[in-house]
Amino acid sequence: MKENRIDYPLLVVTLVLVSFGLLMVFSSSYYYALEKMQNKLHFFTTDLKWIVLGVVAMLVASTVNYKIYKKAAIPLFIISLALLVYVLIGGRVINNAQRWIYIAGQGFQPAEVAKVGMIMFFAFSLEKNHTILNKPKILGVYLAIIAIIVLLIMKQPNMSTAVILAGVMSIMLFIAGLKWVYAALFTGLGAVVGWLLVHDAPYRLNRLTAFLDPFKYKNDESWQVIQSLYALGTGGIFGVGLGMSTQNKLYIPEPQNDFILATVGEELGLFGTVGLLIMFLILMYRCVKIAMNAPDIFSTLMASGITAMLGLQILMNYAVATSSMPATGVSLPFISYGGTSVLTLLGCIGIMLNISKYTIRHDQDSEE
Repeated sequence: MKENRIDYPLLVVTLVLVSFGLLMVFSSSYYYALEKMQNKLHFFTTDLKWIVLGVVAMLVASTVNYKIYKKAAIPLFIISLALLVYVLIGGRVINNAQRWIYIAGQGFQPAEVAKVGMIMFFAFSLEKNHTILNKPKILGVYLAIIAIIVLLIMKQPNMSTAVILAGVMSIMLFIAGLKWVYAALFTGLGAVVGWLLVHDAPYRLNRLTAFLDPFKYKNDESWQVIQSLYALGTGGIFGVGLGMSTQNKLYIPEPQNDFILATVGEELGLFGTVGLLIMFLILMYRCVKIAMNAPDIFSTLMASGITAMLGLQILMNYAVATSSMPATGVSLPFISYGGTSVLTLLGCIGIMLNISKYTIRHDQDSEE
């Protein structure tokens, strides 16, 4: 198999997004960090360390032939399941959520590992089973796997990650050849399960109620969303300037995390939020192109899974920050502060870069 050059546009746009994210993490967090940690560089320096590790992981992954992940798929699947079980037993509880495992003082979220593990496992398994995918017994196995993963993550609780993973795995099934009728049934079943899960937990139902009338609950359930809307509105077209945000001065809790888009909108205005969205669209276009031109079923499915994961996170984060869907904790890829997340995402981009080396070059095929 002849190697091409890596997809340099994907590499460049990723580095631009990561650099912009580091800038916005500092701009959104310095006041909060100074108030809470007496060190305005706390989140900036920590994020920088994870980004450096992530870039190294990306470069290493870009040189490792993607086919090696076939051998790693089942072990990583088992490790992912084990970690998701262990975090419910020995994980640390932070803000009423048991999502973190700490080793030598360093915490990570097993759900982030599970995202990669499930994408690789589904790509490996569906490559072998795509011709018999629509048999009820085979579909039942995949549905059971999705249900187990979703249940374990929901127990943390972490509904947003569960929804993203369920969506990614369902998209991979569809790309592997799932019939429309089964896709429709899966979607309907997912909607019913989601509705039951919302009603099962009072705080989720409260979030849904607050979403329908956010200003009625502006002092409790809708506080973050309302502050985000204030920030986006204050920013106008061109923003108030870097570092000049008001809403991230202890109005938005932990502004460097899930609601970092509010700071982007306030400081850089509509110009900044739309410009960032354009960068994300370029990123998605390059990823989709790599998936469409991947050399085999395994690489197509793995690239599609990574692309779906990125797309769902971007869509959900923008939707939450603009009150277009109920509030839920979804980080903005490459922009929000978060160690495990940025390390995992940059590693996934490295995999995409490696697959891009072997993509089918239609221009060369036509010449030959």
